Amino acid sequence: MKTYNEKIATNDAVELIHLSFDKDKDAAKAWAKKNEFPWPTVLSDKAKKTGLNKYSTKFIPGYVLIDGDGNQLATGKPQCLAKIKEMTK
Repeated sequence: MKTYNEKIATNDAVELIHLSFDKDKDAAKAWAKKNEFPWPTVLSDKAKKTGLNKYSTKFIPGYVLIDGDGNQLATGKPQCLAKIKEMTK
């Protein structure tokens, strides 16, 4: 949450989405609520419908930066944060 609050929340050019592949949908929703995520959560059953499944990673948490056209710009937390910083100068 610290990184989100410091580097993303105040940046109007960036929208964060939590993509959960947890098989227990209720647990995934409860976890996001408990952690007070202010961004939308997309559950596994909606990932394919939204097209977000193609951006999944093998890491938890995984970070992928995509643009409005669906182009993948960076993967990994440091790379995504660096790209966001570069894009918003």
